[in-house]
Amino acid sequence: MKKVIKIKTNLLAGIVMGVFSILMMFAIPSQVRLPMWDSGAPSPRIIPGICLVGMLICSLVLLFQSLVLKKEHVYEFVWENERPELILILAMILFVIGIHFLGFIPSGILVFCWMQWFEGERKPAIYIYTIAMVIIVFFLFKNVFHISLPAGLLEFIM
Repeated sequence: MKKVIKIKTNLLAGIVMGVFSILMMFAIPSQVRLPMWDSGAPSPRIIPGICLVGMLICSLVLLFQSLVLKKEHVYEFVWENERPELILILAMILFVIGIHFLGFIPSGILVFCWMQWFEGERKPAIYIYTIAMVIIVFFLFKNVFHISLPAGLLEFIM
């Protein structure tokens, strides 16, 4: 017997994104500071505020469609079918945690190579390309964008 969860997509998306947009509207004043002096330019809060208001309006439209117009797409979430995707999402979460403890390069190599193996990739050239791209992205951020990604275990040579 398959475990099936039925999800009303318009209703769920409307609730989740509506709550998220309201929470972010309250968070903006503490996260985005205003300039010390008024230069006449628009506030740095205006673009995120416009986006969040737009998101809230779209959420309300989804809720209206679901509750009033009864337009709904019901998605059947079957755990057996979704397991590979959930494992890949877990791998990305482990990558984020691994960046903190191991650093960008070691965790990137481990997680991205494992993800390719999990998806059935067995060609060595792809793994070499993946390792090279992780290293290139690290040095691109460090030397071109001047954003230091955590070096972690490789701190002594970076």
